[in-house]
Amino acid sequence: MDANTIIQLIGYLGSFLVVVSMLMTSLVKLRLINIIGSVIFTVYALIIKSYPTAAMQVCLITINAIGIFRLSKSKKDFSIVQANSGESYISYFESLYKEDIKKFFPDCENIFEKNSSAADNKSGRKFFITCCNSNTAGLCIAKQKSEDALEIELDYSTPSYRDCSVGKHLYQYLKAQGIKEVSASTSIPAHSKYLRTLGFKEHDGVFVKQL
Repeated sequence: MDANTIIQLIGYLGSFLVVVSMLMTSLVKLRLINIIGSVIFTVYALIIKSYPTAAMQVCLITINAIGIFRLSKSKKDFSIVQANSGESYISYFESLYKEDIKKFFPDCENIFEKNSSAADNKSGRKFFITCCNSNTAGLCIAKQKSEDALEIELDYSTPSYRDCSVGKHLYQYLKAQGIKEVSASTSIPAHSKYLRTLGFKEHDGVFVKQL
C-alpha cells in the first residue's frame, strides 16, 4: 500500500466518522464522534495542504468541545409523576415511541394492552413517568411483587435521555418510597447492558437490584 492510498484512507475514515456521528441519538456521543472524525480529517487536510479545510475542521472541533462542556454543566432537573392504568397520556406516549420501545421491549404491545384494561387497576401495577424540566424523559411500568419489591415490566428512556440518568433518578425515587428491591427480565443485549450499568445483578436469567 503506497503513501497516497494511506492518505486517502485517512480522509475517508474522517469523513465516515463525521457522517456516523449524525446518526447518534445522544448529543454527547454525536459531538464526541464528530470531534474524532474532525481531528482525523484535519490531519488529512494538513497532509494534502488544504489549509481552509483544516481551519474549518478546527472550528468544528472547537464548537463541539464547547457543546460537550455546556452539556456537562447543564443541570437535569428530574421529577417523577405517578400515573394510573388506562390514562390517555400513557396511550399517547406508547403511540409516540412505539417502534423505538419495541427495540428494547419486543412484547411492549402486550404490556400496554394488559395495563390499559380496567380490570388491571387492581393488579398492583404502578406507572412512573420521568420528566426532565418540561420534557418527558421516560416511562416505567412495574408490578408490585411484595410490599417493598417491584418487578419492572418496562423501563424506557426517550432517545435524548439515553445516558442512564433517567434510570438512576427513578431508582433513587423508588428507594425513597420504601422499595428495597427491583427485578427485571430481558433477552435484549442492549437492555442487559443498561441494567448492569445501573447495578443489577443477574441470577438465573433474572436481573435484580437492591436499593
